[in-house]
Order: sequence, then structure tokens, then C-alpha cells
Amino acid sequence: MTSFSIILAENLCPVDPKQGIILDVRTKMEHAEKHIGFSHAHVPLDELKPTELMVHHGLAKNAEVYILCRSGKRASQAAEKFIAEGYCNVKVIEGGITACEMCGHDIKGYGTQISTTQTKLKKPISLERQVRIAAGLFVTLGAALALFISPLFSIIPLFVGCGLIFAGITDRCGMALILTKAPWNKTKDSFDTTTLPR
Repeated sequence: MTSFSIILAENLCPVDPKQGIILDVRTKMEHAEKHIGFSHAHVPLDELKPTELMVHHGLAKNAEVYILCRSGKRASQAAEKFIAEGYCNVKVIEGGITACEMCGHDIKGYGTQISTTQTKLKKPISLERQVRIAAGLFVTLGAALALFISPLFSIIPLFVGCGLIFAGITDRCGMALILTKAPWNKTKDSFDTTTLPR
């Protein structure tokens, strides 16, 4: 069975759109915050249909597919989808967007270092901070309700704690997925399956 390969972020370079594609499979909010400056497509992992994407971009089964996410877990899951649909030249970028930023690739988005004239613009709270805020609120609320109303409410902080352990082990956070659907986290769909200018 064919499997995907792993490449270092420092070895990633612009791809000829007739020969292959760089694909970001993070959520819309994560992508808006930071994304690679190379031409690329963006489709969240839960919306990814490999054949549909490749046909949309006019790419053959043997075209190069470079996939990245935040750190590599979701990119590997996306690569498995491509392999299952018969694509044989699939590569996961080790370390994802974090590694791309650390090795000096051009990174764009509202979460990057920008000029002082733009720093005054209001930026949304990052998804990671929102998860910490929500977890803290649930734990505090559950503990307060357990202390003042009924010990049964202690299940709330227990549930949040188990969720955080699960997120740490699997690198999948249910609370983050729920928060990306919140109205204040809706971003323009301009990034979806489009090629961004370099």
C-alpha cells in the first residue's frame, strides 16, 4: 500500500500550480490568523474531498500534494484521505505552519508581525486563547456551583479536565471545534479552495 512521505518545512518551496498544490487543512479561523505566503489552497480537514479538490485545480493523480496544518496531525489525516483515493505523490510538511514560520517562510495573516500602522486594528482573540478562557470559565462555574448549590456540579470541572487530557493526548480539541462554529469566529470564505497570491 502506498503511503505519504514527510518533508521538512525548510524544504517547502513554491509549487507550479500545473504540477501540484500546497494544501492547508486547518480551520478557517486558524488560516485567517496565519497562513503560508506561497500560493496554496485552503480546505478545512472536515470539508476535504481530495478528488474534488484536485479536479477543481486541474491536477492529475500523480501531481505533488504538500499538506500542512498547525503541527502535522491533521495533515497526516488529510494525506491518508488522498492515499485512499489513489493519489501517490502526497507529502506532509513536518511541524506544519509553526515549523514554516520558525524556518523563515513568508507567513501572512492577522496573527503575524505587521507594521505599526496596522497594529492598531482590532484583532480577534486567537482560538487557543478562546479555549483557555472557555475552559477556565467552565471550571470556575462548575466549582462555584458545586460549593454553593450541589456537589453534583463538580462533574463540570471533571468533564473539562478530561477533555483537556484527551486534547493533549490526541491533539484534537472538541472545545476548539465548537468554538470555530461560534458567530464571532466566522471568517470570510475567501480562503476556501482558492489560490492565494504569493
